Amino acid sequence: MFRSIANKLTLILIVLMGTLLLGSMLFMSYSFESYYTVTKKTALEENLRAFRNQGISQSDTFIEAINNFETQNNTRLFIFGQNGQLQYMAYGGNNIEGDYIEIINRFFNDLIRDPSLRENLLKGREILSREYERQDGSIRYFLTAGSIQVGDYESFAISISSMLPINESARTIKNYFFYVFLGGFIVVAILAFFVSKTVTKPIRKLIHTSKELANLNFDVPIENRQKDEIGDLAQSLSTLSFNLKGALMELQEKNKLLEEDILKTQRLENQRKDFIRDISHELKTPITLIQGYTEGLIDGVASESKDEYLSIILDETKNMEKLVKDMIELNYTESDSFTVSMEPVHLNRLVVNCTSPFLEIYGNKIHFEFRMPVSYMIFGDSSKLSTALRNIMKNAITYTEEKPEATVMISLEKTQHGLSLKVKNFPAHIEEAELQNLWIQFYKKDQSRQRKEGSSGLGLSIVKNILEKHKYQYSLSNDQEGVVFEILFSEYKEYDTNPHE
Repeated sequence: MFRSIANKLTLILIVLMGTLLLGSMLFMSYSFESYYTVTKKTALEENLRAFRNQGISQSDTFIEAINNFETQNNTRLFIFGQNGQLQYMAYGGNNIEGDYIEIINRFFNDLIRDPSLRENLLKGREILSREYERQDGSIRYFLTAGSIQVGDYESFAISISSMLPINESARTIKNYFFYVFLGGFIVVAILAFFVSKTVTKPIRKLIHTSKELANLNFDVPIENRQKDEIGDLAQSLSTLSFNLKGALMELQEKNKLLEEDILKTQRLENQRKDFIRDISHELKTPITLIQGYTEGLIDGVASESKDEYLSIILDETKNMEKLVKDMIELNYTESDSFTVSMEPVHLNRLVVNCTSPFLEIYGNKIHFEFRMPVSYMIFGDSSKLSTALRNIMKNAITYTEEKPEATVMISLEKTQHGLSLKVKNFPAHIEEAELQNLWIQFYKKDQSRQRKEGSSGLGLSIVKNILEKHKYQYSLSNDQEGVVFEILFSEYKEYDTNPHE
């Protein structure tokens, strides 16, 4: 129950205020009577001193002054001669009530027993104050006495006040303070509850905020309206939240980069292993052929086929040379040092230049068709794009069926997505499952034919790296007639010159 700060604060306030109220009640209850007695004594002494200094000589006036003194001070005043005879009292009476007679007799007995006391009253003109109790102890009386000039003689002015009203007042005050304490305690408890709730409300909010921060939720709002220690704490939490959020984002970013580096390292390691495996496999066949035919020539097994053997050895050597060059090119396009220079390139001219060598070699077997009615300029690296286009053309020729209608068609047209360059070869068809495999290094759909054509299986991997470095979109797909390789250029413009220049 008391784990809550609000409950603890409420309890502390109740205890403090309750202690203060109880202490006040006890102090007032037990000090009231003493305080009243001292105050009464001082007032009577001062008033009695003022009374005797009035210098009244006439009897009627003197009695009237006594009446006024008793009324103003709530006391009884008697004038006695030195012989103990009553000289004056209020309203000209001469009968003194029983308790007052007893108190006066005891006072005169004290004067008889202590002559110095009498001497001080008469000659020293001191004011004497004493307390007396009734014989049964039920009532206390307060007596104040002093000398007063009556005619030619010194007399005693004796004031007697009953302490009974004081005792009754003290008892009444004690009862009154009990109810005051009870009511005050209830009020204090209610006020303490609301005060503690008000004071701890921002603390509870900060506790909620700190829990959210512990759960790494740094977007929780932190109110900071107070200009005190709690406001400073809220500001500190806000600063902490901002710093932690920044640190966490930075850490997440670094972790992301680290994960990417790890994945990249793993990918490179896998690529290295695959590369070594694939290159070993690719080199094994030509090396075996070269070794076999060379041994045959050395042993003179087929001396009549010497030229044929040498031709095969030369072809395999060229294939190995092509493979090594493609490996070097692929390794370069996959390295961090591989960059492209984005410059204006005449696309039509680039296509024609890259296609010309294939026209000379395959023109008698395959029909080449160009559909480029308008000349276009793009932005890219002319040298790298030439390499990519030659590999695309080589791939198109490789996968074109050897039929009379075999065709490779190159077209340029504007689309809503950009300028489209398509290299389409038909009749041809590649199974959908095979399309994605063509991007894999050393993958060959038709091993025997591609060996015959001198393909290394690295061409499309090189194309992929070059186009992605340029940030071009590209795709390889089938249509109803054949296979289409498409490149999209987002930035281009038309030339006014003849497209066949």
